[in-house]
Amino acid sequence: MKTIKTLLMAALLAAGTTAMADDYAYLTVNQDSGDASFAVSTISKITFDATNMIVTLSDGTTQELPLAGLSKMFFTSEPTGIDAVSQGQSQIRLADGALHVSAPKGARITLYNMEGKVLRTVTATGDDTQVSVNGLPQGVYIVKVGSQAKKIMNR
Repeated sequence: MKTIKTLLMAALLAAGTTAMADDYAYLTVNQDSGDASFAVSTISKITFDATNMIVTLSDGTTQELPLAGLSKMFFTSEPTGIDAVSQGQSQIRLADGALHVSAPKGARITLYNMEGKVLRTVTATGDDTQVSVNGLPQGVYIVKVGSQAKKIMNR
């Protein structure tokens, strides 16, 4: 009887642990340049080299995040920000006072402030469409390309 009770408790504990692990659906990485969130179900592996954290997704693409700007990583059940852009989607980066967006020609690119106000709207011209952020105050913004969005920080 004691053996059955022990096995039952072990099974319940294992089921409870699995249920708790299933509650985490996103890995969020806080960086100086903004947050990146990944659906845990899409992560194949995470590795590190001398300068980057490399997130390999299940489709074989990778996302490199500089270790120098990394401040915190954590798991959540809800996304804490806008999902990170993977290699198969439009690439969005902020450099030299402009957003550099790699999106299909004709794609609509919209820049929002955190209140949801549209600040700029442009049509992608191809490989590297630039959207000026000069004149915008420092802060967090949302860039939307089609149905995909990414949070950026203008410093």
